[in-house]
Amino acid sequence: MRILVVSQNFYPDHFQINQITQDWVKAGHEVTVLTGLGDYSTSHINPRYRYGRHRNEEYHGVKIHRVRAIARHHGALWRSLNYLSFALNGWVWAQRTQQQFDIVYVYEVSPITQLIPALRYARRYHVPLAVYVLDIWPEAVKAMHINEGTWPFKIIHKLSKYLYQQADGLAVSSPSFAQYLQIVDNVNKKIQFIPQYANKLDLSHAKPAFNEQKGITDFVFTGNIGLVQDLETVIRASKRLINAGLNDKFRVHLIGDGSDLVHLKKLVTTNDLNEQIIFYGRQPVTKMIDYYAAADACLLTLSGANKIGWTIPAKLQGYLAAGKPVIAAIDGDAQTVIKQAKCGLYANAGDDAGLAKQMQHFIELKSAQRSLMGQNGKHYFLTHYQRQQFNQNMLTWLKSLVIK
Repeated sequence: MRILVVSQNFYPDHFQINQITQDWVKAGHEVTVLTGLGDYSTSHINPRYRYGRHRNEEYHGVKIHRVRAIARHHGALWRSLNYLSFALNGWVWAQRTQQQFDIVYVYEVSPITQLIPALRYARRYHVPLAVYVLDIWPEAVKAMHINEGTWPFKIIHKLSKYLYQQADGLAVSSPSFAQYLQIVDNVNKKIQFIPQYANKLDLSHAKPAFNEQKGITDFVFTGNIGLVQDLETVIRASKRLINAGLNDKFRVHLIGDGSDLVHLKKLVTTNDLNEQIIFYGRQPVTKMIDYYAAADACLLTLSGANKIGWTIPAKLQGYLAAGKPVIAAIDGDAQTVIKQAKCGLYANAGDDAGLAKQMQHFIELKSAQRSLMGQNGKHYFLTHYQRQQFNQNMLTWLKSLVIK
């Protein structure tokens, strides 16, 4: 197949679509990516792509075409301009290009507006439009403090509903998303469930990123640190553990960067938790295995304030692939996975008292009990979340849309 992938975020930013497109090329497909200027990680245009440079390049066999977009910077206004500028310039490219593809595939992490150029190309050349939904809209904009009932939310809802309904095929990364799309966005077509994957991890040759201290349980969180990740619940839970006299029994290691990082650091200092909660900032993907190796358990939190919290975060698959127990404060499908896999302990989203209780419970577990949780998670990963399985399911789905 000749596949046009529309993803506003792509290499040099770190998203799974980078690896997915490479895998599809290796499987014999011709893949072209329409994307932006690499501003996700830093919120600024990547210097390599300024002044119109390197707008057409190749990445491990994947052809890339970049269109101009206003940098993300910070705040809802800049984020909106970033989204709309990519949609507009992508639409112009879709209107003018003479390249021929068999299908258009949208890797729909936010924003929904990237469906606009994808839909324009699909309708212009009468090819199917396939959308893989990893963020549900309009729900996702609540994280930008755009509340339901306001006129911006109503406009975004109307646009989201229209774009989802125009897709020839929809696949979701979490089962609950299908229910949302059908009820809230009035989508009446069949929706596929295709979970995200994680790469296999072998910790046997890893070098632990920090030193183990006898009698101390190390909890590790990895990934984006934003409002949606709700790490305030971890901080409040840690304070509860301190108040319970467990200050010398645990440490929390936060690996990542994001919009809420500065606020969280202040909160840790205010609560006198600097010895228990350690920030490492953004780390290379290649080094993550060393943090997993040092972890006794991995933390998983997500806000329950809206239906974004229904998702199965990709980090959960990574934790399971590493064979680490999961300690969570989360609702929805991710909580269901932890129950089914018997891979950890959980409280509801935002429940810091419940999370503290589960962290304390884990601290008190014997080594064999911890190991069993990790082994259960690893087995669940091997059964459900391998990369080969993901690609097979996704390509089979795309081929069915092309044939139809």
